[in-house]
Amino acid sequence: MYRSYFGLTENPFNINPDPRYLYPTRGAQQALNCLTYGIETRKGFILLTGEVGTGKTTLLNKLLESLHQQRVATAFMFNSRLNSAQLFDFIMADFGIACKSRMKSQILFKLHQWLLDRYEAGEQTVLVVDEAQNLSRETLEEVRLLTNLETSTEKLMQVVLAGQPELEQKLNQREFRQLRQRIALRAKTLPLTLDETRGYILERLHIAGSGEEEIFSAPAIEAMHQHARGIPRVTNLLAEHSLVRAFNEQRKPIPAEIVENIARDFSLDEADLLAQPLSPQGPRNNGRGRTRTERPYARRSSRAAREGAVGLPNHEPPFRISQMTLPLFVYGYGADGIPFYEQVNTIATNTRGGLISMQNSVQPGQRLLITNKENECSQECVVEFLGAQLARGVDVGFEFSAPTPRFWGATGVDEAPAGESEKVA
Repeated sequence: MYRSYFGLTENPFNINPDPRYLYPTRGAQQALNCLTYGIETRKGFILLTGEVGTGKTTLLNKLLESLHQQRVATAFMFNSRLNSAQLFDFIMADFGIACKSRMKSQILFKLHQWLLDRYEAGEQTVLVVDEAQNLSRETLEEVRLLTNLETSTEKLMQVVLAGQPELEQKLNQREFRQLRQRIALRAKTLPLTLDETRGYILERLHIAGSGEEEIFSAPAIEAMHQHARGIPRVTNLLAEHSLVRAFNEQRKPIPAEIVENIARDFSLDEADLLAQPLSPQGPRNNGRGRTRTERPYARRSSRAAREGAVGLPNHEPPFRISQMTLPLFVYGYGADGIPFYEQVNTIATNTRGGLISMQNSVQPGQRLLITNKENECSQECVVEFLGAQLARGVDVGFEFSAPTPRFWGATGVDEAPAGESEKVA
């Protein structure tokens, strides 16, 4: 839509982890060098950690691209919810190793023989596990035991574990001390500095086909860095929406005003957030011996109220409510203006929103940015209500401010025929 207006040949700020767009900051280059060195010297376990949105998966894709050029056999495990049996199925399939038997002993024997053949031929083999903080104890132990496949001097398979800072916390637990002691190298992805944010934006625009014409003004780039706090994924969000709005308003170069407005739309503006009410709402009794938190969808949403205001039926159609555990990233600002990034799982979902439990404090009416980890789509939502304070956190009901069908596409949650599911009152 905006590409011809800005002289671009492709969208420069897609959230897909395209290795072409890896911006080689000093930190990113150090992390990539660390991973490469660990693989080349057969160190066994290598750890890559970083905050949500700092480019871990993009870095891994760049590493895999380089390894493929060197004819290194790789398996990329992107679904860390697999159990131990599924883990071996995935590894054998990704490496292309045929094994008719379903017995674990036979699978391991086949894998070991295949690794030995590659080692004797002077070839490398690498297993990359993304989002490793989600691995169960049993699956993580199976991954550890894979490094027992070795010769008397070297490991037959190198394993890269990548994940959020929670992965380091997990490995610090006593039950994982054997694995922790086997990690030979550690690398990190870090937020961008202001200069790196400037270079990151200009480099992505250049790759996308921009010429000499200025697209983002210097104040606009400074505003993006301030609100994104150096997180590339949030920088992409701000930049993409700024390009769309600037095109609609036929303005270039893009001024800081547009970036500020986009940041406000996504609750990234600190002043706007601090103006929100600070008193949390507990569960309310409906007079029938049941609190509001027991039926989080038993209230008309703000969208329903708007529809009623324009003369549409003053009720919502029935929706299927699913108690599906869907992994999400939640991005927002606390009352002190400090950004937070939290990984949560849904307690319940429908096509318009869901129920999650959060450790960070939020308020009704606050806007959050949610990323569906299964399809990497992001969408703004509004906090509709708060439940009781429980050991797991506070139950938070949210509704999308502008739903996109693809966001929940990976969940299989969609509208049900009338009369087949619980009706939202």
